[in-house]
Amino acid sequence: MDEDRIRSLAKAVQDGDEDSFCLVVEFFTRPLMAMAYRYSGDWDWSRDLTQETWIKVHQRIDQWDPGRSFTSWIYAIHRNGCIDFLRKGWVRLETTPGDEIVTRESGSAEGGPDQELERREFHALLKQAVGRLSETQRQVFLRVDLEQGDQRSVAETLGIKFGTLRTTLHFARKRLATILRELEKST
Repeated sequence: MDEDRIRSLAKAVQDGDEDSFCLVVEFFTRPLMAMAYRYSGDWDWSRDLTQETWIKVHQRIDQWDPGRSFTSWIYAIHRNGCIDFLRKGWVRLETTPGDEIVTRESGSAEGGPDQELERREFHALLKQAVGRLSETQRQVFLRVDLEQGDQRSVAETLGIKFGTLRTTLHFARKRLATILRELEKST
């Protein structure tokens, strides 16, 4: 669904059309759940966080400016809810956002056990290196390089300028290369 169609549905939701709200929910729920899972590492929490986002969207739809991207607006609400979730003192996660992306298995182990062992060792090093990036660099790197997200969309979602995203991505990649070299030397 393109942004113009999303914007027209969101405008209809502002005007009280519940059918349009159902279509918006249907379109965005899956990516919001995936985003919440990156933060929480738990599907039950992801469902709860996504449901809370829909409640906030329904309550605040009159605050959305039709001249701006609805997609960016909803992702900003969701991201802020996920970050608030992590800030709660009673939440203790064993992973940081994006760990499952970094450690994702690449599929079949072509080349035998030696290459599979090397791949796993590299994933462990990459996970450790990503953990040493700043929060902004980590978010940009995970969303653009590992999730293959569109840079302009990621910039909108994170609420930063496109040029800032590109600069942050450049320095994140450069820092990762330095960290990976250090880690490889120490092992």
